[in-house]
Amino acid sequence: MNCSKSGSILGALVVSGVLIAGGTAGLDAQTAGGNATGGGDIVAGVAAGLPDGGQPSPATRRALEGRKGFQTEIMEGLAQARDKYVGLAREMPESAYGWRPGEGVRSVSEVFMHVAAANIGIIAGTLEMPPPEDADPRWYDMRNAESITDKETIVQALGVTFDYAARVIMDLSDARLEEPLSFFGTQSTVRGMVIMFVNHYHEHLGQAVAYARMNGVVPPWSGGGQ
Repeated sequence: MNCSKSGSILGALVVSGVLIAGGTAGLDAQTAGGNATGGGDIVAGVAAGLPDGGQPSPATRRALEGRKGFQTEIMEGLAQARDKYVGLAREMPESAYGWRPGEGVRSVSEVFMHVAAANIGIIAGTLEMPPPEDADPRWYDMRNAESITDKETIVQALGVTFDYAARVIMDLSDARLEEPLSFFGTQSTVRGMVIMFVNHYHEHLGQAVAYARMNGVVPPWSGGGQ
């Protein structure tokens, strides 16, 4: 996955007018159910070392409780990534949001909004799910999302879009995970798409951390300036 603007893996993905019956209503209710074994331990483990008081967001916590299996394993990392992105976006001064390491490479704000757009684009586009009702349509407009530079808006977009991805992934049944799926010219499964989604946001988290360090910003989860 190329970090340059022209090499985006999502360049050909347009999320517009994709709706299914029922919308996202009921996702929270459905993810609250399931197996009641081990949820507390997972939540406690994910909470360790997180910014914002060391707690996952309410939506992510609801998704984690009472579930186990592949979906919950994914959620452990997603919860940490969500709070790292939000924490880093808050820590970066808005004056640095336009910084980029070189011509033709994404700026700080463009990286953050690329991730926010992909959080909806990959999930909604491949699964034909509606975007979240609490998301501004500009956030998942793959052609223009990266033009958003306002810090407050970007922090909000990161939180909302990660929470959306968490709700949808936790709602996937084991059978649905094994369904064949074609995306970006690759034949895979829904499970494979979820793994690609995880790889995508981890790639850009490393990029965002490097950007922060280049601007003298210590990631908030790095205790003691390590």
